Formats: sequence, C-alpha cells, structure tokens
Amino acid sequence: MIVRCDLHIHSALSPCASDDMTPGNILGMAYLNGLDVIAITDHQSCGNIRSALAARCRLFEEQGRAPLLIPGMELECAEGFHILCYFPSVESAEDFWHFCDTYRIHIANKPTVFGEQVYFDADDAPLGVEKDLLLTSSTLDSITLANEALRLGAAVIPAHIDRDSYSILASLGSIPPEFPSRGYELSRNCSIDAFRTLHPELRENFYITGSDAHNLTGIFDGGFAILVPDKYGDELDAPKFVEALRALTSE
Repeated sequence: MIVRCDLHIHSALSPCASDDMTPGNILGMAYLNGLDVIAITDHQSCGNIRSALAARCRLFEEQGRAPLLIPGMELECAEGFHILCYFPSVESAEDFWHFCDTYRIHIANKPTVFGEQVYFDADDAPLGVEKDLLLTSSTLDSITLANEALRLGAAVIPAHIDRDSYSILASLGSIPPEFPSRGYELSRNCSIDAFRTLHPELRENFYITGSDAHNLTGIFDGGFAILVPDKYGDELDAPKFVEALRALTSE
C-alpha cells in the first residue's frame, strides 16, 4: 500500500512555527492536501499531541477519511544534530519526552527573540505557553537517545541530513556505524537520487523527504510516498505504521 505522508510538521509549540500552526489547522491542511499520514514533530516536546489526537476525532468524526496522526518529536542531541522520532502511541511519546526533559539544557524562553511556545486544546484554544526554551539540546549523545526511543517502540530517523547545520553529516562528517538506524530524512528540495549519487556509501539506505513545515503553506501538498508492505493490512494505525517504519529503517 502506498501512503502519502508528511512526517515533519511543527505546531506552534515550536517557537519557530507560526501562530496558526494549531492542531486543527494542521489536520485540516493535511486533509486538503490529500495526505494519508502526518506526524507533528515539535522541538524537544510532544506537548500538543494529545490535543491533536482529540482534534482529529472531533474534526473527522463524520468523514470517511482522516489523516493518520503519528506522535512524534524532533530532538537535538549533544552532538548538535536533529533526530526525528515516531512513536506507536501518545503514551510512549510522552515517556520519551519526560526522559529527554531530564537531560535537556533548561533556559528561559525569550518570546520576543524566538517566538511563543503555545499549548492548545482540541478546539485550538490556547491553554498556555511553555516557558523553557525548546530549542536547547540534550546533554545525551545521539546513540543513547536513539536507543532509548527504540526501546519505547519508536522509529528513529536523523533529520535533514543534507543540510549544512543540525544534520548528522554536518556535525560528524559521516554516519557512525553503531548508529541504530538506516533511515534518513532529506530536505524537501533535495533529490534522493542526487543525494545517493553524492554519497554512494549511503546509497542502500531508506530515505524520506519531510516538509519541516513551520507554517500551513509549508505542509506538503500530495505528500511523500512510502510503500507500506501488504502484511500491515489496508487499515493503518499508528502502531502498524511505526512498526513498518522500524522495519524499513533497519534493513
């Protein structure tokens, strides 16, 4: 089964995202853009996931099709690059969130510099703001963080590895052989074929392209196609989709 995805979307809990990146608006745009699966991947937090799941139920209770929502997070490891983590349940995502928060550098946010970090309810009403800046990194290394996410059932994918900043290649120069994933994300304007030609040592790995959307118009129109093996059935849910991603990124 081919599913159309955007697995890198920021809500307004990420300080760099627009104020209109509310759970309901994200889901509505994903629906209009014909997406089958999306992931909200805020920086160092999954604090808007429960509201997004509730909004999905409210908005699409009478619709025949609703975008599947995967609980996600984009974290920054001690080496200075970003890792996307996708979880089979909101509970496992929150367990990882609380684990990471223990090892994160905590400083106060400056909204006039970085932007507000807003929590929403299922009706897109603001519940409050996160006062700690969510753009700070973990004090834990990438392999420790990735292994903890995997222990909780997640799929782990280093983010935008073609970029000159916040990418595993920019930070380390190469992919450590002990890094426990063979799946990578490329930026929306990077050709997978061109990247494989440039990096023949990474040719055989699994790739996705994410929008890294920080505003509504940035969400993929039509999405990135992922072939999910037939053994996962015709009716995907978050556990099945994440299990498929885990398999694809371990091959």
